[in-house]
Amino acid sequence: MTIASPPTSIPSHVPPHLVRDWDLWGEISAKGQDAHAHAASLHFSTPPIFYVPRLGYLPGCWVPRRSDDLRQILQDTETFTSTAATPFPQMLGETWSLIPLEIDPPNHAKYRMLLNPLFAPKRVDALEHDIRAQATALMASFAARGSCDFNTEFAEQFPTLIFLRVMGWDTSEVGRFVAWTQALVKSQDMQVVVGAVMQIRDYRRERIVERRAQPTDDFTSSLIASQIDGQPLTDDEVFGICFLVFLAGLDTVTSSLGFMFLHLARHPAQQTELRENPERIPQAVEEMLRAYSIVNMRRTVTKDITIGEVTMRRGDYVLISTELGNLDPEKYVNPEKVDFNRPDAHVPHMAFAYGVHRCLGSHLVRRELRIAIELWLTNLPPFHLVADKPVRVRAAGVFGVDDLHLAWGAA
Repeated sequence: MTIASPPTSIPSHVPPHLVRDWDLWGEISAKGQDAHAHAASLHFSTPPIFYVPRLGYLPGCWVPRRSDDLRQILQDTETFTSTAATPFPQMLGETWSLIPLEIDPPNHAKYRMLLNPLFAPKRVDALEHDIRAQATALMASFAARGSCDFNTEFAEQFPTLIFLRVMGWDTSEVGRFVAWTQALVKSQDMQVVVGAVMQIRDYRRERIVERRAQPTDDFTSSLIASQIDGQPLTDDEVFGICFLVFLAGLDTVTSSLGFMFLHLARHPAQQTELRENPERIPQAVEEMLRAYSIVNMRRTVTKDITIGEVTMRRGDYVLISTELGNLDPEKYVNPEKVDFNRPDAHVPHMAFAYGVHRCLGSHLVRRELRIAIELWLTNLPPFHLVADKPVRVRAAGVFGVDDLHLAWGAA
């Protein structure tokens, strides 16, 4: 069963001149490697807030493109709720939530205070050795060959192995988790997606039961031992947190790695710059996070509100595109240019979103990206794209590079 396209009727309160009658993601996907360049071009061809009647297999929605409007929306959780922002519980006819993403203030703060220490810089520091070891081992499997399928041999496995370490689960399960992730983010077949969600649910429920019976020093056990308002977390709460960490920490890192290594392969001078000045890698990571942001989120309007010339009605959907926010020419000088010495680098990007729902695992993500780039540049010769292997870019809820083949050394 293939997911059907949504109806394309335009709500009566949407002015015709604000409608762009095309699928936003479909338009960007058609541009292939220039997905972000196309996103940047929307700042010169669309109103500050416009409406698209189709968004993949999701209903039509408002699309704000200005960074300031996006930040305003993300800060106003009373008007723009993230409740039921993802379809996965509904697919199974269940009522759990992805915590804390789908919990709005004031209850959101309780979960955030519980989880922040589990992803704090000190906890990430403790993972440094494991992160380096996993990256090094993966690289060793293909370094002598002189080429690799970057996604399947490195970018998909690397964050998944770290995730399994954090959760305290068996790293030999990496193949299953990669397959589940790819099904959720790539498949347009509803049966495949629902099947993957069911398998993920069953696996995690089993692990929660095991940790309740035999707790260890891992993330899952920490959650089970925690309390909110003096009460232990329920199985649904533990599961909802684990599912969110799974979604937010795997394909997002894989996709960011893909765009960053694609950029470095296509820009040998900047690759050389980082090889000769490794202390600039953290700054380069921040710039590439800005230029190649990947996450699109959805919010639901809870009450009528006017922003600029647009009046959004209760029940409308709003797309939060980090790509558009970080490519806003009102916020950045020449935003489409990747500049490791950007003069406006002090302007914070929103690759990790903004406001109370800002990415919980941003410290871990940054560490994984920095270490991956550092070790590749230290241990491998200059790398480049394989000429006869075309790159394919996916533009959807999470932008990604689906095919990326790299080579190095003598031709």
